Amino acid sequence: AMPAATGASPEWLLGLVGGGGLQSLQSCALRKGDGGAGLDLEASELGYLVEAVEPEPGQDAKLQPGTMVIAIEGAPLIGLDEDALAGVFGDRFRDGASVLLVSAEELRAALAGQSLHGRLAHIPFSQPCGEASRATLQSDLATFAKHTGVAAELCGPAHSPASGVVLSGPREKLIAARLELGALLAHHGLGAGGAAPRGEKRSAGDSVEVGGLVMQSLPARNRRRRSAAAMEEEQAEAEEDSAGGAPGPGGAEGDNGDAAERAKAAADSAPEGKELHQYEYMDHTADVVLHSWGTSLTEAIAQVCVCFFSYMTDLERLDVVTSVEVEASGHDMVDMLYHLLDEFLFSFGTTFIMCRRVEILEFDEKNLRIKAKGWGEKFSLEKHPQGTEIKAITMHQMKILTPTTLTTEE
Repeated sequence: AMPAATGASPEWLLGLVGGGGLQSLQSCALRKGDGGAGLDLEASELGYLVEAVEPEPGQDAKLQPGTMVIAIEGAPLIGLDEDALAGVFGDRFRDGASVLLVSAEELRAALAGQSLHGRLAHIPFSQPCGEASRATLQSDLATFAKHTGVAAELCGPAHSPASGVVLSGPREKLIAARLELGALLAHHGLGAGGAAPRGEKRSAGDSVEVGGLVMQSLPARNRRRRSAAAMEEEQAEAEEDSAGGAPGPGGAEGDNGDAAERAKAAADSAPEGKELHQYEYMDHTADVVLHSWGTSLTEAIAQVCVCFFSYMTDLERLDVVTSVEVEASGHDMVDMLYHLLDEFLFSFGTTFIMCRRVEILEFDEKNLRIKAKGWGEKFSLEKHPQGTEIKAITMHQMKILTPTTLTTEE
């Protein structure tokens, strides 16, 4: 059994487990030697489970088998898929990094039956928040949280300036809140740009930058500007990749073999044959309408997903080095399609992976369940053109036409 908690639970954790938090909650500093951290970690939806601890480099006694690492340097590790988990951990993995620990058994019991998908989001600052502006930012975040209906909490390494914000709450509210947070952070000089003032329109050629992502209106497509979701910095990852790869939780630095193998596996698993571009954008007074077609219903559905990503960047600039899988269901065909696109939107918002190819893996037309896989790579400001961020999926004018049926939103 682990000792009793030695510190207060972060707000995002209390929002998940409720009550007085977790009795086994503890924190310690990671040790990292020439051969890594000497930890055997298993990825899970709850974070990294410690399965074994090597004698070297001499970890804190709190890090023991059966412990779950649920945060590092203030960034939550709960509710992430395996790739995102490795990314968040790897970006902050260093000697002396602060980690939050809890008994895996207690955590599983506290979260039994809960869906963690999309209930947490970590948004890093463009620069650390100084103590002089911390109080004002906290006050503004409290107002922001009340307005959006989500919890907003400053986070970062212990005894250091805050380096980001953790949002927690219902998935639907969290997506909308992330889109609004950019303007608030820009006001405090911790992000960049924001939406145009209410009632004002941006002219063609204007640009807006949020979290390092510059969006420019493209009149040739009659596009409507969207507020960009706060995007995590890709520069550190790019520098690590060019230097030979980021260190893993338990391995030595400079080993990018695993990443190369994953990229090769993704490329090998991508659909064969010519890429289809059976879609178009249609004018609308308020939004953009994505129109796709195909020789089968599944082909048309896959193409509208490709169209979704095409609107945000030039797909020809995307390499096939990774993949994502999403699943959705609905009470009718249109509702199912809505949720499928929404799952791809959420996937992009959390992993920043753009897909140039999409294939429907499973489609249960009777029970209205669908599973899709997309192939592409993470969006990079240095490599990929910046289109228009899609803020949300709506059912307005959504319809599915087959040779024998017409299903609409009504």
